[in-house]
Amino acid sequence: MKKIILFVFSILLVGCSSQDINDYAGTTPEFSMKAFFQDDLKAEGIVKDFNGTVIRTFTVDLQAQWSGDTLTLDEQFLFNDGEEQERTWVIQDLGDSSYTGTASDILNTAYGKSVGNALNWKYSMILKVDDSHYEVEFDDWIYQVSDSVVINQTEIYKWGIQVGEVVLVIRK
Repeated sequence: MKKIILFVFSILLVGCSSQDINDYAGTTPEFSMKAFFQDDLKAEGIVKDFNGTVIRTFTVDLQAQWSGDTLTLDEQFLFNDGEEQERTWVIQDLGDSSYTGTASDILNTAYGKSVGNALNWKYSMILKVDDSHYEVEFDDWIYQVSDSVVINQTEIYKWGIQVGEVVLVIRK
C-alpha cells in the first residue's frame, strides 16, 4: 500500500512541475531581445492578486537603446489609480541567448534565458504596496507572438507562495 501511495504522490509532483525554457525549442517566431526591444514601445497590463482578481490596470511607455551588447530599457508606468513608477533596466546580452540585468529596485542580478519564441526572466525585487515594502521573487515568461507583439506573464512569489500575477502586452 505504501508503494502505491508513494507512486501516486510522485506522479502528482511531476504533474505539478513548472514549465522549462527548453520546452520552447523550435517554436516561432523566435524571440530576439535585440530585434524586439528597439526604440519606443507601448504596453498595457493587469495586476492580479493571489485569488486571480484583477486589482490594477496600467500602461507603460518604454524606450529601448542598445549600445553594443548592453540594452538600456527605460520604463514609465501609469496605473489606473494615478500612481506613476519608473524603472531603468540595464541588460547585458551574454551572447548565448542568456541575459543579465539590473535596476534600482531589483535585488542582486536578474537572469534570463531565451529559447524559441520564449524568454524566462527571474529576479528578486522590492515591491511597494501602499506604505510597505516587500521582497518578492518574479518569474517572467515573455512570448513573442508576432514581429510587433510580445506577451509577458509574470508570477510573483513571497516565501515560495504565489501572491500575484502580472500580464502585459508589449507592442512596437
